Amino acid sequence: MRGLAYITGSFFTSLTILGILFKIQHWPGAGIGLVIGLAGIALVAIPMFAIHKYRTTK
Repeated sequence: MRGLAYITGSFFTSLTILGILFKIQHWPGAGIGLVIGLAGIALVAIPMFAIHKYRTTK
């Protein structure tokens, strides 16, 4: 669980950073990269980290 949480978190964070870079450079695909990256962080990565923290402290 811990490894999967770190992998998904780093993937969506990388996607968000690339979306920001694309937005700065005015390259196509920036909007969809930002949306998928931020939605993935909010809907997948943060809950996985919270579940992991809850299970390890219990």
